[in-house]
Order: sequence, then C-alpha cells, then structure tokens
Amino acid sequence: MQVVQLTEEFTRLNGVKDQAITKPVSLDDNTGEVVVRTSTGKSKIRKGQTEEEYRHQLKLYFEDERGPQVTEIGWLDEYIVDQDKIFSEESLFHDLSIKHNRQTVSGICHKLYYQRDYENCVSLAQKLRDLFEPYNTKNKIHRELEELDYMISKCNERLGSKEFQ
Repeated sequence: MQVVQLTEEFTRLNGVKDQAITKPVSLDDNTGEVVVRTSTGKSKIRKGQTEEEYRHQLKLYFEDERGPQVTEIGWLDEYIVDQDKIFSEESLFHDLSIKHNRQTVSGICHKLYYQRDYENCVSLAQKLRDLFEPYNTKNKIHRELEELDYMISKCNERLGSKEFQ
C-alpha cells in the first residue's frame, strides 16, 4: 500500500486547488475602478460607479420599483384574464424601457401560447411588438423583437392549421 502525501498547494479548501478568495484591488477611488482576478487567473478591470449613478440606482430600486417584489402563486393569471391591466399605469411593469418589465410582459405572451390560446397570443404579441419598437435603439432589443415575430408566425401557423381540421 502506497501512501501519497499531499503538499500544501493541493490541500486548500475542499481539496481543490486555487480556491482562494481574492479581494479586488482599488485602482482609482474617484471612479471606483478595481482590478479583480478571474477564475482563469487573468486580471480584469471592473468599471466603477459614480456617486450620482449609485443614487440613481437606489432611486430606481426603492422608489420606482418599490423594493423587492413578493409574487404570489398564480399572479400571472390575473394579467392573462384581463390584458388591459398589463398596459395600465398602475401596472408594476408599465415602463418598458426596463428589460425585466419587457421580459415579464413577454412571459404573459408565452403562457398564452402554451395554453394554446393562439388568438389572444397573436394580438398581445403584436401589441407588444409595437410597444417595444421605440426602445430598439442600436438593435439592443433585436432578439426580443425576433422572439415576438417568431411567436406571431407560429401562432398564425397553428391558427391556419386549425381551420383545415
């Protein structure tokens, strides 16, 4: 029986080497830039955040989005039943410039599709496409628009094949 001795470099956390936590090294206190090490060992400079950007982020989180949202089971169903509620000003996701809001509204469209409610899915997807278009500056939400187009075409295919059955 051969006994293998482990050296210091291989006996780190959980027996896996190179698991040491490295703290970021500050480059510039004014801009907040820091140097961090990636998992491959390369150094990377992370962009900092100004005080003004930080305050804006806090305002968005606490005032506009009203903090973390607690969602109940089946919360999406109330928007499927009453689609006009999606576009009301009281809606939590009426500001479609925020990606999370666009994704949530698209999720309603997905749910309609998977419930095989193709008529409502097409009408909602077309409304969303028109609403998302102004936010497509520099093709930033091109994939989201393509996804809506794909959903519209698939719903139309399903509706077309339903007529012939």
